[in-house]
Parts: sequence; structure tokens; C-alpha cells
Amino acid sequence: MSHSHPSESQIQEYALDKSNCTTEDIVHIESCAECSADVKTYLLLFTKIVEQPTPVFEFDLSTLVVSQLEHANPRLSADHFVAGFLVIFSSCSIGIPLFIFRNNILYMFNDVPPFFIYSILGSTSVIVIAKILLMFKKYQNQIRLLNFK
Repeated sequence: MSHSHPSESQIQEYALDKSNCTTEDIVHIESCAECSADVKTYLLLFTKIVEQPTPVFEFDLSTLVVSQLEHANPRLSADHFVAGFLVIFSSCSIGIPLFIFRNNILYMFNDVPPFFIYSILGSTSVIVIAKILLMFKKYQNQIRLLNFK
């Protein structure tokens, strides 16, 4: 038997899970009346903590937090600049040829077999639908993470 008592954390560890304690601590706690009483007290305390009902708040935490957030003024950032440039570039890339060839656009596809036109339209539709579904799935996952459920 040792001459000093185990620390409070060692007694708590014994009360929670005896297998993580050293043999010397187990022998001392089981043979010492004072340490055994401490273990019984901790066991009672742990069971009472588990039995406590979960607290219910009478206020909405999310509204309190959101109301205190600062509203940032939108600034011109690199992302906004790049996005604006891509929109203007795409519009010009499509709009200028359409304007130049506006009289001949109907005759442009006369010599192309209908199979190729339908295959291009079909594959484009499949790709667009797949992208929309993936974007919606990503949105649902993000909302699920935000709701903490």
C-alpha cells in the first residue's frame, strides 16, 4: 500500500474506467476507505449529471447572433472584377458574331445533318441537367450542415 493517496483526477479515472488506471492506484483505492468513499461520491455525481434534463432556452440564439453581425458593404474585389470581365467577354464573344451574321444565321446549319444537331443539343442538355443536379445536391448538403442536423 502506498503512503500517499491518488490525485482527484486518478480517482475520477478509476470511477469512469478502472482499466486505464495503474495497478498501484487500483490496489490503493480498493483497500483505502477514504478513496473508496470518494469513488462512490464520483459515481453518484456522474449518474446525476447524466440524469439531468437537457436545458431549454427561452430565446432564439440564432436571431440574437445574427442581429449583432456587422453588415459589410460590398466592395470591388478581384472576384467581382474577374466575374464582370467574364460576363462582358462572353457577351461580346456571342453577341458580335450574332450581329455580324444576323442575315445568314438561318442558312448556317443547312448542310449539317440533323443527327449532329440533335446529338449536340441532347448532350448539352444532359450536361446542363447534370450540373444543375450536382449544384442542387451541394446546396442541400450545405443547408444540412448549417442546420446542424
